[in-house]
Amino acid sequence: MKKLTAILLALVMLASCALALAEAPNTELTGEITFYTAFAGANGTDALIAQFNELYPNVKVNYEVYKNSSDGNVGLDTAIIAGGQVDVLLSFGVSNTAKRWQNGLLMDLTDRLAADGLDLVENWGTDAYQYEGRTYVFPSGGLSVYVAINLDKWEAAGLGELPTAWTWDEYLAACEKLTERDADGKVLVNGGGDFNQIDYWTYAVRQAKGKNVFYNAEGLSDFDNPLFAQALHHEVDAAASGIWHSKAVYQSDSTRSRNLFLQGEIATTIESILTRYIVAGAPTFRIGYAPYPTFEKDQTNYMAGSNPNSFIAVAANTQSPDAAYAFAKFAATYGNKYMYAAGHATTWTGVNPDEVLSVVFGSEEEAAKWVDTESFIRCVVAAGEPAYSEDYIVAYTDMQFLVDEYTMYVLNGEMTVEDALAEMKLLGDEAIEEAR
Repeated sequence: MKKLTAILLALVMLASCALALAEAPNTELTGEITFYTAFAGANGTDALIAQFNELYPNVKVNYEVYKNSSDGNVGLDTAIIAGGQVDVLLSFGVSNTAKRWQNGLLMDLTDRLAADGLDLVENWGTDAYQYEGRTYVFPSGGLSVYVAINLDKWEAAGLGELPTAWTWDEYLAACEKLTERDADGKVLVNGGGDFNQIDYWTYAVRQAKGKNVFYNAEGLSDFDNPLFAQALHHEVDAAASGIWHSKAVYQSDSTRSRNLFLQGEIATTIESILTRYIVAGAPTFRIGYAPYPTFEKDQTNYMAGSNPNSFIAVAANTQSPDAAYAFAKFAATYGNKYMYAAGHATTWTGVNPDEVLSVVFGSEEEAAKWVDTESFIRCVVAAGEPAYSEDYIVAYTDMQFLVDEYTMYVLNGEMTVEDALAEMKLLGDEAIEEAR
């Protein structure tokens, strides 16, 4: 309880920095705008618009749901360029978003933010996402990456209190204790596993570097950094020993880490969007949380906070700039708590953790039936914690493609970790040199 009180006090202090954002209802502002988002109404969008309309009753907000895929993003860009279709958008990924501001698709928000007394670092934790010194997006949407823990299995293994910090060695040792085998040594329950997405092993490198995971100080690829080999070996070796569920299996049978975890088939999992699925998944156990592991003890953990993943922006050609900006600002501040309904997170420093519990579970009391609320607030809400960021993205799509392709070669036993990373380094440097 003392820990929870301290966490809440710190979050209240952070929220006080954002009190200047508070607004009385504004009946003078009028207009009709369309918001393009990847989240359906039931995943927070309906509630976001309803709360906005309590402040701006004369602004009608329509929304369109697009798929955050290659085709979906092309469709969004086409709609922006056509005009009259998109006023506000939720833009995913640094690469997609940077292309939009570089091509003049997004409104310059710099002067409006200054007039409102909003500071990117104070209010959202980073000013990394700017273009030529100007601001085109609210860096408000994030992903909290954490370890979700089956508390029944954790307690049965006698592992004690949930860790507030731990290293990879400590986490993998816990996975060994949590792994259940039959009399013949066959694994019945894996002690853990990575998130099922191919590239999530690189988040270990993000944790340590803090910025621009794929690049070295010269702007070339950083795949020869020993951290990449360590991280990929964690993935391969843990699966080979049986203490982790194999990512190769995740990819071959299209299973999801969250599903196996909620079904009790793995005791822990690295996750980022589990929140959205807990109540519907109805696990028979309560869930606890621990922070993402670090390579070294007492190392700054840039995976501890909410890492910028999505951005709210206003279309440059909106016909209702004031109404669009008002909605974008609200969605990036008080309304950003609804990101948790979609399994994502907010980077806004004014977030109220009690409101997040209510958004996700209905109330703090209901939340306590499903999760350990103290560790949820610390690791999932994660306000004020260090967070990874990116501001250099030369040939970024190529880097991501190399990670996905060569990771599968390693997972399927077609290449060693060292050979794959050596080839990734060579091809990555070539792609960067060609792009810049």
